[in-house]
Amino acid sequence: MRAPLRRGAAIDNSRRDDWLDRFRFYRHPPNRAAINAWLQRFTDDDRDIAARVLDCVEVVSEIQIHEGYRRALKALPGWHTNKQERDGNWYFVGFGDAGESGQSMVRIFREANNLTSEKYNYLFCNLIDLPKKKATAADTIVFIDDFSGTGKQVCRKWPIVFELVASDAQFFLVLTAATEPAINKIESETMLSVRAKIRIQRNENIFSPSCQRFTAAERETLLSYCERADSQQPKGYGDCGLLYVLSHKTPNNSIPILHVNKSRWRGLFPRYLQDAEE
Repeated sequence: MRAPLRRGAAIDNSRRDDWLDRFRFYRHPPNRAAINAWLQRFTDDDRDIAARVLDCVEVVSEIQIHEGYRRALKALPGWHTNKQERDGNWYFVGFGDAGESGQSMVRIFREANNLTSEKYNYLFCNLIDLPKKKATAADTIVFIDDFSGTGKQVCRKWPIVFELVASDAQFFLVLTAATEPAINKIESETMLSVRAKIRIQRNENIFSPSCQRFTAAERETLLSYCERADSQQPKGYGDCGLLYVLSHKTPNNSIPILHVNKSRWRGLFPRYLQDAEE
């Protein structure tokens, strides 16, 4: 997580320009007017805290996502673009159900690794097609997704996934980013070995006492605004308290003042571009 500027630093054009430059990688990047409107939701006394939150926000660009997917595949044991030089059969699968992020990330994964040609179609399949592949211990199955904040979703779905596959194949889960607790949970409760370009440390939870970016009093102030944005999950899903934004979507593990899109609060990085129902 980025470090904020010093307390009381001016919220001037130079600082705003820095935000605009970093935030441009989001699919619907906020403009200067949107940033100003967001800051106005905070009282005069609290605006410095809000500005320092923006200093810390990490927007992961699609270029970074490509780079992570490319490095992850290159490092997997037994992989080679040339089928003759590969160890066993390989299958790449979007993790999760249709409409979830894993399915959409397959396209980006293919682009990142120059596997978009039709001649590589045999490497990619849907989860329901895996039983037909009859994978053995010599084969490798790589699941693809973008983010894991708690690991709960992966672990909840794993028994169903494994029942479908019913194989002693090697299993990998390639992600753009994941928290250390999520990685530990997934690797201890499933047969998946996680590969993530960005590994988010425990002290990046801004509501954790171990996070030195904000004082205890400032955390309480931030929490009051987050409760206004989302009373059900004010610290983000799983109480992760993150400040990460992916180019295509903000994880719900990030704090709600960043992504909620309702009349009572407009985040700068909405998860859904349409207004949500109250």
